[in-house]
This record gives sequence, structure tokens and C-alpha cells, in this order.
Amino acid sequence: MKPPSGPPSRVADTLGNVLKRIDPDQQMRAYALWTFWDDEVGDSIARRAQPARLRNGILFVTVATHSWMQELQYLKEDIRSRLNARLGASLVRDIFFVVGTVAPTPVPPPPPSVGLPACEPLALPPIADANLGAAMARVVAARARHLTRVRQSQRPTPTPAKKLR
Repeated sequence: MKPPSGPPSRVADTLGNVLKRIDPDQQMRAYALWTFWDDEVGDSIARRAQPARLRNGILFVTVATHSWMQELQYLKEDIRSRLNARLGASLVRDIFFVVGTVAPTPVPPPPPSVGLPACEPLALPPIADANLGAAMARVVAARARHLTRVRQSQRPTPTPAKKLR
């Protein structure tokens, strides 16, 4: 066996050389689109369409329903250009949509509800037109009633006390 000549090489350099021999056209980086698909297409599309495979520059996307497939046909060029921009090269030549089962993406929990801040009744400035002034007063009163109902619905309901015998 021949003794090593020179300093040892880094593992990253060696792996980079191996990848250049395996994938000289740098096509493997196109598979990174699975990591940012949801960010590029948005939550509503990501819940209904997911990339399935990439072959010869054609991205196959599984779509939940026919109606979503039709909708995505109109957005195909925009999606393709956004994906290629994120990849840094034109690696996705076309997108082919197929109806199938889409794995559910986790939906983030809704933010915790925050009670409405206490607010003072609105004081309207004087309005010269009597009809307009009366209409605005009714709007302010309706808003106050609505806020009162919302605040009451946000209060925890007390549990009834158990009767002792």
C-alpha cells in the first residue's frame, strides 16, 4: 500500500468530488424542493398538493381532487418559476399533476384567544345632519351590544356547586 502523500483531505471535499462524479449536471440539488415546497406554494395548496417524484426535469405532483388539479394547471408556470428561482437553476422543466392521496400536513394550532380589551363607549363628534347623526348613534350602540355579547361568551362558565345532603 502506498503511503499518503501530503496533508489529509477533508471529508466534505472527498464527498463533493464523489458527488461530482455521480451527478455531473448537479441534478440532485433539485430534490431539495421537497424541503421548501410548502413555503413556496403556501399552506392552502400544500395541504392539497405534494410533490411525488422528479424524473428528467418533470416534477410529478399528487393533488387531492380534480378541481384542485384544474386550479393548479393555471398556476403551473408560476409555481415552476418560483421553485427554479429557489433552486438557483432551471432544474424543473415541467410540472405534471396527478390526482391521488395527499398526506395531511400538520395544521398549526390557532393562537390562544385573548380577551377583548376594555374600551370606553365611542363619543361621536357633533354631526350637522340629524339623520346621519341618528344612524351613527345606532351603529355605535350596536357595536357596544356586540362587544358586550362577545365578552360574556369569553367568560368561563362557573361549574354548579354540588349539593350536600
